[in-house]
Amino acid sequence: MTTQIKGARKVAVRAKNTTAAAPDRVSIRMYCLGTGDCFVIKFFSRKTTCFTMMIDCGSCKGTPAAFAPYLNELKQYVNNTVDLLIVTHEHNDHVDGFAKHPDIFEQLEIREAWFAWTENPDDPNGYAQELQTKRGKMRAALHNAINAVKDRHENLKIGGHGEEMNSNFNRIMLNNSAAFIDGLDTLASINLHGTATGAAPLPGMRIIKDILIKKKVKIRYLNPGDIVSLPLLQGVKFNVLGPPTNREFIFKDGKAGTDVYRKNLTLNDSALCVNAFLALNNSERNDVPFISDYIAAYGATAAIYNSPGNQWRKINDDWLSSAGSLALRLNSHINNTSLALAIEFEKSGKVLLFPGDAEYGSWESWHQIKKWEKKGRDGRHLTECLLNRTVFYKVGHHLSYNGTALEKGILMMESEELAAMATLDRRRIAEKWKSTMPNRLLLQELIKRCQGKVFIMDEYQLCNRPSHQLDPHTLGKRVYEEGWGTGPDAGTLLYKQYAITNL
Repeated sequence: MTTQIKGARKVAVRAKNTTAAAPDRVSIRMYCLGTGDCFVIKFFSRKTTCFTMMIDCGSCKGTPAAFAPYLNELKQYVNNTVDLLIVTHEHNDHVDGFAKHPDIFEQLEIREAWFAWTENPDDPNGYAQELQTKRGKMRAALHNAINAVKDRHENLKIGGHGEEMNSNFNRIMLNNSAAFIDGLDTLASINLHGTATGAAPLPGMRIIKDILIKKKVKIRYLNPGDIVSLPLLQGVKFNVLGPPTNREFIFKDGKAGTDVYRKNLTLNDSALCVNAFLALNNSERNDVPFISDYIAAYGATAAIYNSPGNQWRKINDDWLSSAGSLALRLNSHINNTSLALAIEFEKSGKVLLFPGDAEYGSWESWHQIKKWEKKGRDGRHLTECLLNRTVFYKVGHHLSYNGTALEKGILMMESEELAAMATLDRRRIAEKWKSTMPNRLLLQELIKRCQGKVFIMDEYQLCNRPSHQLDPHTLGKRVYEEGWGTGPDAGTLLYKQYAITNL
């Protein structure tokens, strides 16, 4: 056994019967499963693979059959061995691949696995258990709220005496209700599991943990500020940025335009009402949500009568509208529990940044890790120093506005070698996400800072395509390559891969 120092804690690491090596090259393979994360990172010493790690396995959409060609290729690529498996957080677009093909992961030799401290069932402070309990309650509440909203929608269709709602206004209300349900279902697809109540862990997270326990794999739960070195990788440090232990940051949002990029131009909350008013087939001004038959007098207080067929106009269940806020809050809460890592090569100083889907609250907390104060070069905070030296960035949350901090994030990435990969495929994503993914301002900034080296899973429907500035194939196969399926999978893009040298 060897002993390593992690902050103030000592961690025992079992030495392998393998010669340690200092890598001089690393390749990052992004599997094109669909909008979701699945990465394999190989470290090379000369031409020999000295270490293989995998981060997450999931996608917003996809059946087991659709996942199969990607995961079969992955299994072959890693030669049935993963030295380190990292699971960043419990969202389906990061873990449902484990549930779609557990057989593949049961066959792999997995030597070690890392999770965030928020997944630790034996967290000594009890904070992880509190968060898990809260997460379960929020999931169950969202599940119940979605069912209630859907019941209300069905009641909107038919009036109190069975009359169908045929007026233009009624149809607009129904369309808005349907759109709201569609948005809730989109968030539910990432956070919930089918018809389950939602309180239990997602199948992908549960299954991979069961597999690891069955295989007796060494599992670590990491805290911000931990710095981990591994026996098989000389001169490489894994700096743990998040998730924050201060729960205030887990639930914190960033201000658009200041902390994070502004949202794409979209209609605000009042737009639904505006659209309804504009669609009314009458020429009189109508600034109240009732048809003119129920307005007592122009300029007077609007009145609605408890007339047959109009019970749906009551506001008794208006509280259900908060289901949207609950869904977004749950989504951000889980994103901010992402295990975020900065992989640092001591000789070159180069850094690979893998933040999971961390949102602003987590990014801000990285700069407040006390044990890292003045530990960076030139007396800077280590987090700032790591961001300054980042040469590869796995773009957070599929190029959304809230997945990358502005002043405390991308604007600190100063390296001329910077490249980025983004797990976005607009062919395989819910329609509701398309208005925010990609965020055009973020994509524009990345293209500029990376000098076009931004590799997106699929550039379909992108106006500002990185490949228009730089054709990645001109970088040469040693730096960039794509893998395509064969046989029945011919024509399927399996992965995109980028390599970094001179480490």
